[in-house]
Amino acid sequence: MNRLWGIIVVLLFLCSTMINYAYAQQPAERGYVSFIDENGVTVYITGWQTRIGDQCITENNKRFEVVNIEGEIAHVNFIGEVDLTQYGQPMNNKLLSILSPHIAWAQGKGKVAIYHTHSDESYVPTDGKESILGAGGIYKVGDSFTSALQANGMEVIHSDAKHDPHDNMAYERSRRTVVDLLKQQPDAIFDVHRDAVPPEVYSTTINGQDVSKVQLVVGKYGATGKQIEDYALQIKAASDKQHPGLIKGIFFAKGGDYNQDLFPKSMLLEVGAHTNSRQSAERGVALFADVIPTILGKTAATPENTAGTTGFGTTEAGPSGASKSIGWIVGFVIVGIAAFLFLSTGSMKEAKSKLKQFTTTEFANFFGSVRKGKKQAKKTNNEKDED
Repeated sequence: MNRLWGIIVVLLFLCSTMINYAYAQQPAERGYVSFIDENGVTVYITGWQTRIGDQCITENNKRFEVVNIEGEIAHVNFIGEVDLTQYGQPMNNKLLSILSPHIAWAQGKGKVAIYHTHSDESYVPTDGKESILGAGGIYKVGDSFTSALQANGMEVIHSDAKHDPHDNMAYERSRRTVVDLLKQQPDAIFDVHRDAVPPEVYSTTINGQDVSKVQLVVGKYGATGKQIEDYALQIKAASDKQHPGLIKGIFFAKGGDYNQDLFPKSMLLEVGAHTNSRQSAERGVALFADVIPTILGKTAATPENTAGTTGFGTTEAGPSGASKSIGWIVGFVIVGIAAFLFLSTGSMKEAKSKLKQFTTTEFANFFGSVRKGKKQAKKTNNEKDED
């Protein structure tokens, strides 16, 4: 009987989790949501259904959190300014900054995967309606993204898998697509969507062209939420430097993961809205493609960069995951040695004395033994040659 009750409790927990998961993944049912700050100012607009605890970073890098929701109005509190400079700075540790480019090149091959969870999404001014099952205009935006990435020297896999209908289970269906794409070992993977808000929310002009902005969406439900958040901030930092005004902002959905738990360099993109023209979305995503080689440590050749390559751990790309891991390992080793010496001696003074003895006497004995061994081997070889 107790076992039965245990099973029931587990099932109820799973059901409640799935309800929250689905709730966070569907767009706003009655239109778009306006984020209003303490002063009554609209600071952000999104088509995603919003819940208390969700956050956003605006185009000008201000962070807000949803504290109350009334219909399609989300009341938000200002958290603070986000300093993106740290996501484009080289590492302070000189040893790791030397190692990281070599490690990163072993990791990355400059390959990008693209897919579309909502394969029906379309652009009304161009496609005639906002939804076309199995053949949405979003695929052509993905094609433009593909072409622009290829022009920047990247290898691209653009999946045309269908995940209709546009319901709460679409992400479960696209999850299988992500798993298949990951078998081809991409360095980054993008789920390309379009939003559902008024046209002016995404419309802008860059380099004299009318383009649609791009919104980054980060799921905070899974264990990789913090990794994906840092990745999004790195992307925005690079984009703000290369194409200011292109990134509309970052939306953090507390209850979803959008399959980002499968890979640490996954990102959901909203390219324009259904009210924008598809051509403007294609131009916007093409500009966004300029940023990706920098993020992955591969840049196209330019007059300033004739070599056309940038390794991880540089100012442009930021530190790689592998170099960060090495940093943590080295740090733990150092802390562990210090703790062991302190505990075994009972005082910091004695610990320093032990450490000094180790680095002088022990190292000297070690290298002395090595040198002695080399001399003995050389002497033996010479005697053999004489014989």
